Amino acid sequence: MGWELIESYFKNKNIAQMEIDSYNQFIEKKLDNIVKENALIVPKIEEVKVELSNIEILKPKITEADGSPREEFTPMEARLRNRTYAGPIYLEMRLYRRDVEQDARRAYIGDIPVMLKSKLCWLDGKSPEELTEMGEDPKDFGGYFIVNGSEKALMTQEVLASDRVLISESEKGVAAEVISTRGAFKGRTRVTRSPEGIIYVSFPTSPRKLMIVTLFKALGLKTKSDVFGAFPEEVEVVNDLLLNWEECEIKDEEEALDKIGKYVAPGQVIDYRLRRAREVIDGFLLPHIGQEEPARLTKAYYLAMMATKAIERSYGLRGEDDKDHYANKRLELSGKLMEHLFRYSFKYFVKDLRFQIDRTVTRRRKLNISTIVRPGAMTERVRFAMSTGNWIGRSTGVAKFMDRVNYLSPLTDIRKIKSQLSKTRELYEARDVHGTHWGRLCPVETPDGPQCGLVKNLGLLAEVTTESDEKPIEDFLHNQGVKLKKL
Repeated sequence: MGWELIESYFKNKNIAQMEIDSYNQFIEKKLDNIVKENALIVPKIEEVKVELSNIEILKPKITEADGSPREEFTPMEARLRNRTYAGPIYLEMRLYRRDVEQDARRAYIGDIPVMLKSKLCWLDGKSPEELTEMGEDPKDFGGYFIVNGSEKALMTQEVLASDRVLISESEKGVAAEVISTRGAFKGRTRVTRSPEGIIYVSFPTSPRKLMIVTLFKALGLKTKSDVFGAFPEEVEVVNDLLLNWEECEIKDEEEALDKIGKYVAPGQVIDYRLRRAREVIDGFLLPHIGQEEPARLTKAYYLAMMATKAIERSYGLRGEDDKDHYANKRLELSGKLMEHLFRYSFKYFVKDLRFQIDRTVTRRRKLNISTIVRPGAMTERVRFAMSTGNWIGRSTGVAKFMDRVNYLSPLTDIRKIKSQLSKTRELYEARDVHGTHWGRLCPVETPDGPQCGLVKNLGLLAEVTTESDEKPIEDFLHNQGVKLKKL
């Protein structure tokens, strides 16, 4: 009975479907988000600004040597002619000068490699007979790219889950830490309870030994009742809080902000120090909650939750979290990896656009969209990463040549998982087979030597889901009456 089930599963299932779904999500949803992050470009020349909107990627095309464009460009042609199977990117751009629209057009800004069998691919939805006619193997599962005629598969990256609080214990005390992610920015926020019971907070650009009560006051919890009201009424928690409240010498919100300001803007006037302190709190402390002023109170309650967990662990009321447990891991498929690469390349394109505007204006030339857009700026960066495998965040070997020695070789290439931990360190626990790998990762298929246990393979029946939207759940909770308590 079992074999019939497995056979029927593979009969109706493409082995690379999760890679294709991930890439489709990147094309349909993530591209728009990246453009919205950079929707308004204001260069150094004050009276000029550019608005970006409605990004669109078309199916792969080719421009011949004589300049004539051709619509249908198939993967087989890309392989035979050593070309890149890529789709052109178009963006709606509006150029304003002194708030008067000077130019508006749908501009070509570069190319991006297209995954085979994705929605942008010419092979999508074709029957086996049509695929054979196009020179393709009907049994080929897609999920890879063609760059300069070579087939490239992106290796799935294993990372620690973002926005998830993990508790760990060391000689320095108990730490509750979270990797807070918003767009391209990842910041680690750590709440540490020392053996003496003092609770400190650290986040990117924060002062050393910043006490949690000081940060609470900077976030708007002004009185003792405000701070204590953010915590549960457990005896151990209240005792620790009383100790921290007594140890803190900061009296009010301004003094608390100034303590942070003196570290991030030393030697500046007080007004500037306070402004910089607020900017640092909004931008770098728990950015996944929000980066605007109204989110400060929510951040205070979130830090209270982290501190509560650290206190409970130090009194033996809860256990440590296991970083190797697969619930605390996430797999970044091709779509997520392309999102990181595109965000980086698009930021470079925006930077180049600013430079071109400044140069055109200072040279007193006519300013229009066609003169300031350089399509190669973005295309080169994407193609370099795809060709070398050197990705954003110092990752190497992300894009690799797909092995075609036999049918099984590309199948394992497309389901390989690489941990981002260093292969030179021992890291025995990270390399071991964990109980949660059962049914998800193969306990046998891993290389010998320094990569052992860090490069793994997904089981053939394992599936990775794509990212889902949080908004419906937030709306549901809001409708059920779950609201942030106001001071």
